[in-house]
Amino acid sequence: MDKFAYAIGRLRSLEKDLLDESRLVRITEAPDLQSAYQVLREIPHYEAELAWTKALLLELAPGNELITAFWHKYEPGVSLQNHMALLKQTAKDSDSLIFRRYAKAFITLNSLKLDLLAGKIDADTALAKYKYSALGRAVTPGLEEYKKTGSLAALERETDNEFLTIVRPAKYMAFGIEPLLGFAVAKEIEIKLIRLVLVTKQLGLKTNELRGRLRLTYA
Repeated sequence: MDKFAYAIGRLRSLEKDLLDESRLVRITEAPDLQSAYQVLREIPHYEAELAWTKALLLELAPGNELITAFWHKYEPGVSLQNHMALLKQTAKDSDSLIFRRYAKAFITLNSLKLDLLAGKIDADTALAKYKYSALGRAVTPGLEEYKKTGSLAALERETDNEFLTIVRPAKYMAFGIEPLLGFAVAKEIEIKLIRLVLVTKQLGLKTNELRGRLRLTYA
């Protein structure tokens, strides 16, 4: 029997409460902050931060190196570079294709953002380098928008979408650590989405200004 069978069963019951596309549309279209909260109240634990998800997954998979590596970036004093180094080493030693793909995408896309901010690469050079790569679907729209606006918001959005695309097959897996990793990524991005929507509503920004920053959903 797979040692994560209980964990996967528990997460399947929680996945039905993740933010799905229909709820995301309703929150986005809500006329004000109070209306957005009314939709969010339909989602159990919507107010829970990452600490709740981290505690749950560490309880379900104590000592698992992949789950530990995922949460490493939130540890005090950990830099992005240190986290990427750990992901690289953990992926090298892992037989999980989904984790290896996630780690590679995380390292590549975050390194690209750092290089852009530091002026080590320009958008056109980056486009030529990545356009026809496996990460081209994330890099191309993000960099095209960056060229126009100087903002990395679109690249951030496409990065999160790429992560969800990579881990989504885990939602249909009955064995292994991958469903736990998928849930971790989904919850991380869900929390980011909820914060984005609520801040936008609080600031009174127009709905069309929000739509361009929305991510995919795991549910």
